[in-house]
Amino acid sequence: MILILSYDWYEQGTDPVIDWLIYQKADFAKITINDLVNRTNDTRLNINTGEIWINGVEISHKVNVIWFRRFEHDISFNFSKETDDPLLKQADSELQLEIRELMQFLFQRFKKEIWMPHYMGISANKLDHIFLAKKRGIKMPETILCNNRADLLSFYEQHQNGVIMKPIRHSGYFIKGEKTFSIYTNSVKKNFIETLPEYFTATLFQQKVDSKMEIRVFYIDGSFYATAIIITKENKETDVKLSFETDNINWIPYELPKDYKLQLSDFFQSLQLNTCSFDVILTHNNEYVLLDINPVGQYNAPSNKCNYKIEQKIANWLVENDKKERKSHNIQPKNAAGASVNL
Repeated sequence: MILILSYDWYEQGTDPVIDWLIYQKADFAKITINDLVNRTNDTRLNINTGEIWINGVEISHKVNVIWFRRFEHDISFNFSKETDDPLLKQADSELQLEIRELMQFLFQRFKKEIWMPHYMGISANKLDHIFLAKKRGIKMPETILCNNRADLLSFYEQHQNGVIMKPIRHSGYFIKGEKTFSIYTNSVKKNFIETLPEYFTATLFQQKVDSKMEIRVFYIDGSFYATAIIITKENKETDVKLSFETDNINWIPYELPKDYKLQLSDFFQSLQLNTCSFDVILTHNNEYVLLDINPVGQYNAPSNKCNYKIEQKIANWLVENDKKERKSHNIQPKNAAGASVNL
């Protein structure tokens, strides 16, 4: 069986894959944090036996493959949303930690199964990626984690092409009334640096790489689906995502060099990642510079623009690995027409 850990609501990377699993009559179940915590469905977790019951059916003994798709982002209590009560704020914070402990239990319960991506790879962040990439000789932008104006100004003066800043790991949406705000990668100018206090919260800064094109890639177990975004004067934003909805952007299927793909595959294996999204810059000197790795990144735009049908390929990978595991354990599948437990 395939176990999907994802959102309680529509998620653009999960639902298209589920459509293909249904089409292939795959044996699968989808569980969310809310299923386990708020009982939005008849889902029960027995921590003494490790059993998971869905609508009266025990499934844990059948699970061979687990697809982890932003499961943790579904945690939301918001007891303190409408109040400044410090006790409720503390309760909110501690409940978030309680749920994360539940996630750790699921990781340990199914640690012998096949994960996509592996739960150990999910926990890494940009700092881990930069440190490990440098050790393996993979070129990344020069980076500092800086908490003071003097060091940032010195870093800025070393890079004539400019400096950018970005979150260390992840930034969600900020919602206020009818408005929604999001954080993007931003350029850092000298006049901005001069307005900063002498000390500030540790922030990630990188050199701005002079680019011929940006390449967005989805990686699945040794296969690379790359899309080149041709940079023009009209769409040369610091964060290319700001140009996605314009008519000035060109998406082109791209083939990374074989040696570079082998180097990246080896790197991803060391991170215990059998899938991820990542961004690469091709410089005017024809060097490849790795920018970011996201273990559960989105793939819809390059998939649709270049007709890669990545959602189908993910579904195929899940089904094929489930079949391999059943075969290795000599487990006969049930009648496929009625096998799925789709919550």
